[in-house]
Amino acid sequence: MAVNLASKFEKKTSEALAVGRKTKLVTNQNWSWDGVNAINVYTLTDPTMGNYDVNGGSERYGNPTEVEDTTQTFTLTRDRSFSKVMDKLNKQDTMGVRRPAKYLAQTLKNVVIPEIDTYVIAAIVTAGETASRDDIVTDAATTAANAYTNFLAINADISNNEAPVSGRVALCTPAYVSFLKQSTLLNASDLSYKDKKAGVLGMINGVKIVEVPSSRMPANTDLVITHPDVCVAPEKLVDYTLHTNPPGISGDRIDYRHRYGAFVDTNKVNCIGIHKTA
Repeated sequence: MAVNLASKFEKKTSEALAVGRKTKLVTNQNWSWDGVNAINVYTLTDPTMGNYDVNGGSERYGNPTEVEDTTQTFTLTRDRSFSKVMDKLNKQDTMGVRRPAKYLAQTLKNVVIPEIDTYVIAAIVTAGETASRDDIVTDAATTAANAYTNFLAINADISNNEAPVSGRVALCTPAYVSFLKQSTLLNASDLSYKDKKAGVLGMINGVKIVEVPSSRMPANTDLVITHPDVCVAPEKLVDYTLHTNPPGISGDRIDYRHRYGAFVDTNKVNCIGIHKTA
């Protein structure tokens, strides 16, 4: 005789696993885009030192010249959005798994955060490549034998360029972290709860180590050492609206819009150090 086995749908949903935001520690919010789409940032040009001339009359300090300046323009271009509908029939007849707020939280975790991280890291790496900050050590596959020495060489080069020692952060792929663990001991004793919550695994020579999924790193890049003062990452508009029974729809419509950007200060590009695998 036939046996018909039963099956059912669960009220809970199975969501894709995704780690949280990884670039908060390597960006800043030092500038304001309030009321504008672009900002111009001034930099005053440093003087050239000379010798004091005791016989120089009224110009003993040297020939006075006007203080010059340079400018950088940061223009917001990322204006991202999505729109989804939950029809009332589908909400009623799928055991209550369609909940707008829960769906929005899922989308932020699985889609928005990875996209922003990928964009920010790409901006930092692109600026670093332009300034040859990816040529500090030879491009080559990372191994347990060279991961630590390459890390130290890149970090030392950053120091030689007079970058701030305190506050540096290293973004590493899981493979690079694995090699570091094989070649040295990550020091986690000085980490605060805030650091650990942000995903910091430990410290090497005072540099915080943050593991980043390889999918969020640019191609052939497994290590980026930087400083939060290097990159400003504005989020000018984060707008989400739930429309209940809007015209033409029986149910809910979720509209989401996010304006953001990532801009590297060219005056601080020597705070970046990159390792390329090829």
